[in-house]
Amino acid sequence: MSTSLLYHTWGIRGCTYVHTRYERGNTIFRVRQNNSSLRSSCCGSREVIKRGVIERTFRAVPVGSRSIFIQIAVHRVECLKCGCVRQVKIPFASPRRSYTKSFERYALELSRHMTIQDVARHLGVSWDTVKDIQARYLRWRFDKPKLSKLKRIAIDEIYLGSRSGYLTIVMDLDSGAVVEVAEGKHAQALTSFWKR
Repeated sequence: MSTSLLYHTWGIRGCTYVHTRYERGNTIFRVRQNNSSLRSSCCGSREVIKRGVIERTFRAVPVGSRSIFIQIAVHRVECLKCGCVRQVKIPFASPRRSYTKSFERYALELSRHMTIQDVARHLGVSWDTVKDIQARYLRWRFDKPKLSKLKRIAIDEIYLGSRSGYLTIVMDLDSGAVVEVAEGKHAQALTSFWKR
């Protein structure tokens, strides 16, 4: 197998193919991280010293009904510039995740056409994993709307009852998107919005 196939099929870059194993219906590709991609995950400096490795396995997009895993020894490095000791970034996976970015995109695409439970069953992961992928996407997509194209706004106050009080909502009149929700009903409620 070539490194090119790993790149074009699963988005694995910055790594070199080593070998393939087949275990219990799963395909496991072993890859090695290129020395040129060893950088400090704190400041991005290439001036680092290796301080050990940690074996990690990432779930990748399946081929048919066969689960695919990518196995890699992730280097732990010490930066000579900032003194930080951390694992290097993996170019094909987000930090603290056990699946690849392409797997994440695939799960999101399936979620548009199937229920969470059906996606989880098809991919061989838990319901929580699919829900986490969706939540991260929604947070990235809608957490802080960009205000650069905001031209006309509407400000509304909603009373939620004596226990909850008021909410002040700011909307984009052109798109209808909610750009800010703040507790309270006076001008102070929008202080954080005006600072953005």
